[in-house]
Amino acid sequence: MSKKNSSAAKPPAKPASQRGQLSRERIVDAATMLIERDGTSKFTMRSLGAELGVSAMAVYGYFPSRDELMVAVLDRFMEGVDNAPVPGERWDDTLRRTMTSLYRNDMTHPQLAGIEADPMVCAQGLATHTERIVNLHLGQGMPEPILVQAWALIDAFLTGFTHNAIEQQKAGVTPAGLSVGTVGGKDAAAASETGESAAMEPWQRIVTSAYTDEAFAHGVELIIQGIRALAAPGPCDWHTPEA
Repeated sequence: MSKKNSSAAKPPAKPASQRGQLSRERIVDAATMLIERDGTSKFTMRSLGAELGVSAMAVYGYFPSRDELMVAVLDRFMEGVDNAPVPGERWDDTLRRTMTSLYRNDMTHPQLAGIEADPMVCAQGLATHTERIVNLHLGQGMPEPILVQAWALIDAFLTGFTHNAIEQQKAGVTPAGLSVGTVGGKDAAAASETGESAAMEPWQRIVTSAYTDEAFAHGVELIIQGIRALAAPGPCDWHTPEA
């Protein structure tokens, strides 16, 4: 068979717009993948369109703005958090479970957690999760004035701790306060074993060693103690109703 005939036998290439059925779900899937790979700063509607094999304008047909798409990505991201009610669960166990799940979700997907840095996107993207958590605690019987004050403590702790832990993770800082790679020409692990981390100033050791899973768990317990103090002398006998 001649080259001419061989070429004529090939089916024509499909237009980019026909390479796959475009949908909001598929767009959110692709956006999530790109953000996890490249971060939010490099994410554009144009790069998303290229990934999907369509024009940026085709994406805008489903999401009128980049912010609206980011809200959808963040909303999807929060589906990975364990925030469902557990019949009979005490309020303090609920806090331990939900706060730890939030923390682990962010630490596992730091690029997606970075979406929360945009106040508008954060407020809308976290709306479903926030409503679920607030209603969960109200349903347990926690008084609204107590929950208002508790929410400020929880939000401030989660936001600050997770942000700093992620920044240290990106910088390659180990719990010993040493950068991953080399320290003074030596492997970081070897430097730790030889005690070179002791050469750091005390405040440097403390700050760079503070953001561990254990420290997070201790912080949650301090918040629980604070809520009990806010409710004193009440018994804080709040729990999710039995099914």
